[in-house]
Amino acid sequence: MGLLDGKAAIVTGSARGIGRATAELFASEGARVLINDLDADVAEQAAAEIGGETAVHAGDLTKAGAADELVAAAVEAFGAVDVVVNNAGYTWDGVAHKMTDEQFQAMLDIHTVVPFRVARALAPHWREAAKAERGEGREVFRKLINVSSTSGTMGNAGQVNYSAAKMGVVGVTKTLAKEWGQFKINVNAVAFGF
Repeated sequence: MGLLDGKAAIVTGSARGIGRATAELFASEGARVLINDLDADVAEQAAAEIGGETAVHAGDLTKAGAADELVAAAVEAFGAVDVVVNNAGYTWDGVAHKMTDEQFQAMLDIHTVVPFRVARALAPHWREAAKAERGEGREVFRKLINVSSTSGTMGNAGQVNYSAAKMGVVGVTKTLAKEWGQFKINVNAVAFGF
């Protein structure tokens, strides 16, 4: 019996790296996992290798409507979503005085805007369900985990864009924790370092 038996999870950026390791762990603990990546072939391969009950959503989460499609795909595949890990991301480093607006905005989009959009897409599925459950005298706990970085909490040379974006997701996390706690939705950030 696994810790996540019967739970359904979305892990963004889960075809490789930290996201893949997270998806593998969740699946090994009994969760049904939606695998997400930019590249459909890579996502399909990861889902097959991870095993367990998986579904796949491929596409660029920075595009308008993509977060809604991601959540809808998980709900369609699993009937509900219990856990989300906003992990998708990359770095595009450069010293501040040479950094382009495009470089700066790209990091904000993937590391701050995407987690916000995913949370917003979850809201009707989680908040409304929690209200109904409360009315029935039931408590169902849900979990949103946003991936930050020590670059966001401490800064890092050559990463003004990444640092700003990762600190931005901390602000998103703290705000959602305050807004959603009453609905038994636990919102946290983890900050990986070196």
